[in-house]
Amino acid sequence: MAPTNHQKHQAGRHLAVGHALLRGYSAEIVGPHRYVKVNDLPAVVMLAGMGAWQIADVDDFTSSHQERYILVDVTDETVELYLVPGDELRKGVRERHESFLVRVGGTRPRNPESRHAAIEPAHVAQWRDQWSLFDQ
Repeated sequence: MAPTNHQKHQAGRHLAVGHALLRGYSAEIVGPHRYVKVNDLPAVVMLAGMGAWQIADVDDFTSSHQERYILVDVTDETVELYLVPGDELRKGVRERHESFLVRVGGTRPRNPESRHAAIEPAHVAQWRDQWSLFDQ
């Protein structure tokens, strides 16, 4: 039986913690959902298994106050981690979303009610393996 989406996202948290530990950081899974701590600093883990991290509601995402994100990409059977400051990630998501809306005339063409957005690896390439985000 194939793993569920929930199981895949849990695996993303384990991968993030494992990579942190291998780099000499203290790390642990926190709570039942998307959180980990690295060097006692909380972070949200997001998993991409099909080329991009999906944002269901751009407004909810950009109004959050998370300080750190660990984006785990397992798309090509390799593991790549992008460690991104929350403000930078939210700013980029908002800017790309607004730019997209301008290009399409202000309304999503297929579903005007959709608030979906995506983060591509190219959008966060500068943050690949930036473990210094967790240095204190």
